[in-house]
Amino acid sequence: LLPTPFTTISVDSNGERGLLGVTLHPDFANNGYVYVYATRTAGGTHNRISRFTANGDVAAAGSEITIVDLPTLSGAQNHNGGAIHFGNDGKLYVGVGENATPSRSQDLADPFGKLLRFNDDGNAPTDNPFYATQSTNLARAVWAYGLRNPFTFAVDPATGRIHINDVGQNTWEEINLGAAGANYGCPA
Repeated sequence: LLPTPFTTISVDSNGERGLLGVTLHPDFANNGYVYVYATRTAGGTHNRISRFTANGDVAAAGSEITIVDLPTLSGAQNHNGGAIHFGNDGKLYVGVGENATPSRSQDLADPFGKLLRFNDDGNAPTDNPFYATQSTNLARAVWAYGLRNPFTFAVDPATGRIHINDVGQNTWEEINLGAAGANYGCPA
């Protein structure tokens, strides 16, 4: 543990909120980009993906850039998801829970209950499976849907295969093989 934090941000840490995920840009050695997924309160409690630029062991002053702001959260303090990783394709993947409203998982226009896929600047890649049928950047970012709370996932560095860990209910958890356009069935 270093004596000086990399950065300090204000978050809503109630329930399953707070600092949800951190990942480094694939070209971190050259650009110093660090991506943070956290529950922020300015402008209404919502989850945000920010990018910081490292300057040695700390974030450069004033380097935070908002990459994506997700919609305002409900009063429920659970099912925020939280995983954030770059895939072997260089795209930023983000697990977003359904915020305790299961029906959101099946609505392709709603980013909740999904695995989202972005370019490193927060724009949806044009080869995302629903890009052509949706009108907003967040809806175009949907890569897979029908998830309850994809709180973590892993990218196999050799194959690029993604395994999504999703919260079941009371008696099980799921590990799903990630696939573009897949529907994992929540809430059914």
